[in-house]
Amino acid sequence: MREKNLNVAVLDKVDADVPEQDIIIALSPYFFMMPKALREDRLHLKTLLIHIPYGMTLSMFPIYGLPMFNVAWKVFFASKFELQLYKNKNPLGMPRGFFGGYPRNDIFFQQNNFYFDWKMARPDAKKIIYAPHWSINGGVKYATFQWNYQFMYEFAKAHPEISWVVKPHPLLLSSAVDNKIFPSVNAFEEYLQSWNDLPNAQVYTGAYYQAIFATSDGIILDSGSFTVEYQFMNKPTIYLTRAGAKQNELGNGILNISYTVDGKDHDAIAAMVQKVFIEGDDYKAEERKKFFDDNLNHFMQNGMSASEFIYRTICNDLGG
Repeated sequence: MREKNLNVAVLDKVDADVPEQDIIIALSPYFFMMPKALREDRLHLKTLLIHIPYGMTLSMFPIYGLPMFNVAWKVFFASKFELQLYKNKNPLGMPRGFFGGYPRNDIFFQQNNFYFDWKMARPDAKKIIYAPHWSINGGVKYATFQWNYQFMYEFAKAHPEISWVVKPHPLLLSSAVDNKIFPSVNAFEEYLQSWNDLPNAQVYTGAYYQAIFATSDGIILDSGSFTVEYQFMNKPTIYLTRAGAKQNELGNGILNISYTVDGKDHDAIAAMVQKVFIEGDDYKAEERKKFFDDNLNHFMQNGMSASEFIYRTICNDLGG
C-alpha cells in the first residue's frame, strides 16, 4: 500500500486519490458523516468494515436497516439487548454481530481512584448529576427540560445538602433556543451561569465525564446513552419521563430498574429526590445490579475488557 499524507480535507474530496484500505473502523453508522472518499460507494470490495457504535441507543429508530449494518464485516454491540435487536431487525440476519461491551466504560473496571472537584456547600452533601437531553421537539423527544429547567435550578438553590453537576447534552443550547425556551444563546448561557454561581453547583460541558460518574451518588436525566452508561456505576437513576416517548427493549429494561417520575410534575420530582438521594432509600439496588450483570457487564461475561475482546476477535478472524 502506498503511503500518503491523508488529512481530513483530502479525504473529504469525492475524487481524492486514497489508497486501498485493508480495514476501516467506523464509530458512526451514518456513511454521510464519514469523509466522502471513505463512503460506501468508494469502498473497495476487499476492504473490511468494522462498526463499533459510539453510544448505546434506547430509541425505537430502525437504525439496523442502515447500510452500515448490512455491509460491515463485524459489528460490536455494547449490550445483549442491542445484539438481539440487530438479530431481529436486520434484514440480513445476524451473521456478524457480537456482544463486545462498551470500550468507553472499560475504565470503570480498570481504575478506582477517580477524582472530580465537586462544589460542596456541606461536607456531607450528596453528589448528584443533572443531565438534560436536547430532544425538546424533534428526534426521539426524550427531553423534559422545557418543563423543569427553572424548577431544577430553584430546587438546587434551596438544597445545599446536595452538590450538583449540570451536564447538558451538547445540542441542548441550539434546541432550547430554536424551540423558543430561551430567546437567545446569551439567555441560555446566563441560565447555565446561574447554576455556576450557586455555592453547591457547577456546569460541566467537557467530553470526559467518567470521573464525574464515578464520584457521584446518583443522576437525574431524560437522555439516551447516558441512561445506559450510568448503569456501570450501580447507583440510583431518577429518569424524567415524557408522554409519547418510546424506548426499545433495552430502554424499557433500564426504566424498570430506575426511579421514574413525570418530568412535568415538580412535586413528584422533589419527593423522589428526597426519598432516593437525600434519605438514601435505594430500594431498587439489588434488582439494578442483577440487570447490569445479566445484560451489560461485558467484563463478567467475556472475561476481558471490551477493547481487548474487540482486538482479539478481529485478530483471530484474520488469522493473527
